[in-house]
Amino acid sequence: MSNPSGSARRLFIWTAVISLLLDQASKLLAHSLLHPYVPHQVLGQMLRLVLVSNPRGLFGMSYGPIWMHYVLPLLGMCFVIYFAWRSSSRWSSVAFGLILAGGLGNNLIDRVRLGSVIDFIDFGFGNWRWYTFNLADAFVVVGVIMLLWYEFFGAKQGTIASAAAGQEPGKTGLPSASGRT
Repeated sequence: MSNPSGSARRLFIWTAVISLLLDQASKLLAHSLLHPYVPHQVLGQMLRLVLVSNPRGLFGMSYGPIWMHYVLPLLGMCFVIYFAWRSSSRWSSVAFGLILAGGLGNNLIDRVRLGSVIDFIDFGFGNWRWYTFNLADAFVVVGVIMLLWYEFFGAKQGTIASAAAGQEPGKTGLPSASGRT
């Protein structure tokens, strides 16, 4: 495995810190400027801001006892940190930083501080509305898309799969068509 670079690790940390600050600042603004359940149009009916409190999990769904809303995300964040620390890719470092910030913003800070998550971004067309979300949710989604893009279409140097397996980047341990591993 290639040696994870200090610049990739710094980029991971800075991405996580800046994204977390943006998430928390946006929630403070939403909480102070918006009234609960009163939509404010930003781009007509397509994009609205509406303050809601989400005491449950992703998309308002519950996935077990309340303690699981703390434990499962914490375990997930541990995996994110583990893979981010082993990665030498700047692209995946940014992606992991976004995912970590989203997890910390929604599942640790908001739930511990408020007992629920502040959501305020309402997107949809006509009567079809997506779930109300926040920047932390968006950061997680963008981070996951970035990781998938990197794994399937990006350079095959330093992929997450090879980092997880502790292999040399670009080497799967399987013989290639030429017979070399």
